[in-house]
Amino acid sequence: MTDVLDPVTTKPKPVRARDAASLILLRGKGRDLELLAGRRPLTVRFMPGVYVFPGGAVDAQDSRPWQSEVDADSLPSRLMRCARAALRETWEEAGVFFGRRGAIGQGLSSGSPAAEAYAEAGVIPGFDRLRYVGRAITPARVFRRFNTRFFFGDGAEVVGAPTATDELEDVRWHPIGRQELAPFRDVSQFMLARAIAMRGGDRSSPPLFYTVAGKRRIGVCREGI
Repeated sequence: MTDVLDPVTTKPKPVRARDAASLILLRGKGRDLELLAGRRPLTVRFMPGVYVFPGGAVDAQDSRPWQSEVDADSLPSRLMRCARAALRETWEEAGVFFGRRGAIGQGLSSGSPAAEAYAEAGVIPGFDRLRYVGRAITPARVFRRFNTRFFFGDGAEVVGAPTATDELEDVRWHPIGRQELAPFRDVSQFMLARAIAMRGGDRSSPPLFYTVAGKRRIGVCREGI
């Protein structure tokens, strides 16, 4: 006879958090401060209708160096994977590059569509211009979990005009200096506030780790030190 699990006592199997990365891009200051963000379509299961920074899961391709990389040792290897994912997702979801124009070496082929797009556009990816904000893990009760690293970049380093895609709607520079984006999740607000402080010159605290377990918990993200 086949055993039947007791629906009262059986605990659901925890979902493993997948590595992900996100890029916070800011430009202007004061009441003219703007954030590059977009709204997730209402048709998706995960966070429908929510405004987010460009970002997404880290893929296998993000482990391969880009032919246009310079100063690739500016980040630890684990964070470098996430940085590639952040720039790739920003290009895929918002249609913009983060970096500066310059001569691209042709000695290395990464096979990554994002890397090829950077090379064809003559843009050197700004990995050395990124600042690590911190890490956040989706609560265990959520059906889809991410272990997300957040990076900050100055909008002056953005090449191209943002455009909506199948993954993000209303993609543009939003004027957050005068009003808040809504709906905007707590973790996004937390990381945005930290990025704004860093942009203003605050170097008083290391990258932070953010999670929710009963009550919100915040600690130091050791991998960024």
